[in-house]
Amino acid sequence: MSELARRALTGAVYVLLTIGAAYSGPFTTTLLFLPIGLVAAAELHRLGPHGTASERPVHLVLAGIIYLAVASGAMLAGWSFRAALALALLIILVRVTDLIVRGLDEPFVRIAGILFMVAYTAVPLGLLAHLAAKGPMIMLGVFVLVWTNDTGAYLAGRTLGRRKLLPSVSPNKTVEGLLGGLLLTVLVGWGLSGAWPSFSTSDRCALALLISLSSTLGDLLESALKRARGVKDSGTLLPGHGGVLDRMDGLLIAIPVYVLFLAFGPG
Repeated sequence: MSELARRALTGAVYVLLTIGAAYSGPFTTTLLFLPIGLVAAAELHRLGPHGTASERPVHLVLAGIIYLAVASGAMLAGWSFRAALALALLIILVRVTDLIVRGLDEPFVRIAGILFMVAYTAVPLGLLAHLAAKGPMIMLGVFVLVWTNDTGAYLAGRTLGRRKLLPSVSPNKTVEGLLGGLLLTVLVGWGLSGAWPSFSTSDRCALALLISLSSTLGDLLESALKRARGVKDSGTLLPGHGGVLDRMDGLLIAIPVYVLFLAFGPG
């Protein structure tokens, strides 16, 4: 099978699983994205100063609990949600105290790395359960906009790309690719009136603009992490795509922006 065929097949499976989760509700979404989030956290653990390989299981358990605590807010109420959140915060406190007491080299760098790992992977993916609870189109909306931005940036970059965007971070990204992704995303957002029926045309275009920019920021952030580590991909799990982080880097920044827009924006 060619590289392009493997990439297309992996992408098709990813799209179908996402659509299935969105239409199955928050519980199925939580179950589906839990292993995805753990793999993403494991890949990020290898990219940064988050501790040794022997400490990885502890940090993955922490990421899993934070993920479930965030996701449970869409399904649980009252003391159940508060208990899950309290447990997650307790584990963070114990882990931070352990690093300080043991006097490891640069403990605060390690602590910041652990907190970043959790915030960067577990929290955004946990928020998907809240989006699924609002309806399948609400959850799929952010995926469609991010995928559109990726497609527009790729096509414009390949055909028109001349000026490098940030060559020290991501040598292949161009200004033309950035603008192409932004333009196509805004056009698709303008046309997706069914996803956000309470939004005006200008609201949808503003949302699409924010998602395009935040998705690109997420892509650049992961590129910077990989470049600092001297690796091309975050992993090898997804044929033709690299690792889970390589496939979801834009979403991890776009999802919180999307949730905040829905919570505090117009409509």
